[in-house]
Amino acid sequence: MRRLPRPPAERVVMALAALWLLTFGVVDAVSGVIVISLFIVAPLIVAIAADERRTAICAGITVALIIGAGWGHGLMGNAAYGIRLIAACVVSVMAVLLAGVRRRREERLARMTAIAKASQLALLPPLPPEMTGISIAARYRSATRDASVGGDLYEIIPTGYGIRAVIGDVCGNGLDAILLARQVLSAFRRSAVAMPALEQVAGNVGSAIAPYLGEEDFVTAVLAQITPGGELTIVSCGHHPPLLLRGGALEPLAGVAAALPLGFGDDFTAFTASWSPGDRLLLYTDGLVESRDEHGSFLPEDVIAAALAAADCEQALDTLMTAVHQHTGGHGHDDMALLLLEHGATSWISANGQPPAAPAAVRTVPGAQSAA
Repeated sequence: MRRLPRPPAERVVMALAALWLLTFGVVDAVSGVIVISLFIVAPLIVAIAADERRTAICAGITVALIIGAGWGHGLMGNAAYGIRLIAACVVSVMAVLLAGVRRRREERLARMTAIAKASQLALLPPLPPEMTGISIAARYRSATRDASVGGDLYEIIPTGYGIRAVIGDVCGNGLDAILLARQVLSAFRRSAVAMPALEQVAGNVGSAIAPYLGEEDFVTAVLAQITPGGELTIVSCGHHPPLLLRGGALEPLAGVAAALPLGFGDDFTAFTASWSPGDRLLLYTDGLVESRDEHGSFLPEDVIAAALAAADCEQALDTLMTAVHQHTGGHGHDDMALLLLEHGATSWISANGQPPAAPAAVRTVPGAQSAA
């Protein structure tokens, strides 16, 4: 079996400990100045990044050098030297124990990180770069330090009714928000392929998550449906309107009626818009439009438009994420999810391998009830 190289940090501390012992060993041997008390620092250096075995080896070498230096200086019968030797042995044992504690904590952290990454993939699995003629890119930034996911969510699914997408924002952060986001995504994935109308999907998702909402919990969302012929159907559930980039200009896609968040009723209204090949549709959460600089100014719309006009969707979102980071100075206080779709010219095939059902005429449908 091929032996893996030692981690860089481990090599560094081993080299530093060797240099430490060599330096003070030469000083002790050449100058006549007794510096054997400084030798014991070497095992502590190694314990910073090495395992117990290498720390114990360094500790053994250190104690041997102390004994050798004491012999050379004629201190073997000296009481003060004996105390130093005992202290060196005690510190060496402590260094080995500390190395073991650190190693076990690092292994536990590595396991927890792996579990967190697996949870992220389960909640927000990677999206395909293209789906039935639509180019897709997504980005996620959690406002919680050292967290991969938060309360924002997104998903896109091909169905017999066209491509259906959702982006949402769960009020709050932490584990409770993540669990509620999981409920929203689970309900959307079930409903998107079963409900014929997009407003029915919204109503069904709201009914599904209502039992999980606390007194102060709410979930805003936008659902989008893309059908053949360049038609967009949008249902807003108290969320920021999607942005359509057409000819270099941003156009918010907002309906005429205000809507409550998911779980606060099933009276949702769908409205339609058209888009053409080359147009891009951005679904987003608070982290984008509520990003402020040190003066309290929001991210300018022209900066968003310029970023979205990049060569492709992936580059566009990378540019937009960089712009947000620069605008806020890296101090984002809210989760941010971005889902960017670009209209292509590829022929449409639905999830069942057949052309999706043709949509009804352009309409506004008020008050559709959940078909759960």
